[in-house]
Amino acid sequence: MSEYSETSPRTSSAEIPDILYDTFDYLAHRVVGSSAEAFGWIDRSLLPDEDKIALRVFVERFPGADFYRDDAVLLDHLEQRNAVILPPWLREIRQVLSGLGPDAQVRFDDFDIWNPRADRIDDDDEFIDLWYEDNFFGYLQEEDRDLLRNGAECYPILCVTKSVNYLLAADLSDPENRHIVDLCDEDVMDDRYAGRAGTESVFPAFKSYANMLSHIVECRTKDGTVIRARDVS
Repeated sequence: MSEYSETSPRTSSAEIPDILYDTFDYLAHRVVGSSAEAFGWIDRSLLPDEDKIALRVFVERFPGADFYRDDAVLLDHLEQRNAVILPPWLREIRQVLSGLGPDAQVRFDDFDIWNPRADRIDDDDEFIDLWYEDNFFGYLQEEDRDLLRNGAECYPILCVTKSVNYLLAADLSDPENRHIVDLCDEDVMDDRYAGRAGTESVFPAFKSYANMLSHIVECRTKDGTVIRARDVS
């Protein structure tokens, strides 16, 4: 086990609550703003220039959308509830700009790095044919945490739920690794049953969280409305 993961909070299974019993008021600790306000968040941040550029691209693609960011109290709660230490870069960027909203589903035009989901191309528009939804609340329950935290050594960010779960996640084994990784929960499960490390089925997908957001090409709101990025026909 890595030095980083050894510093993670330790709790027993009984102390990791099922997400159904999580009573934390998430809405009270999320700041929602317009594209103009999101540009202000980015400009006032201490993020690296490359992240700022990618985040501006993202916001420019959806000028009429609402954006949101998390506060430190929410992130502290997620660390406590999930018994993890989030990478510092992930905490920093989520307090600048988290995305289009936790109820929105998103599609990507492409990945930065080839991974097993990169071949999922829609024949009509040539974008990735998967709709990802928010999964930043973390692990559903202890079994989920064991598979993803202990097996894949990652923290979920977005997820596609089909007969299996396709996830985009942060690497918890190396706090310096800013890549957003791709995995399928069934592949990780198969690895563990076969005596292999679950991390064998974890692949880099985006160079950074900001790059991931910049590749969002469509979002689908809670009422089913699909909004395509302004710069895409």
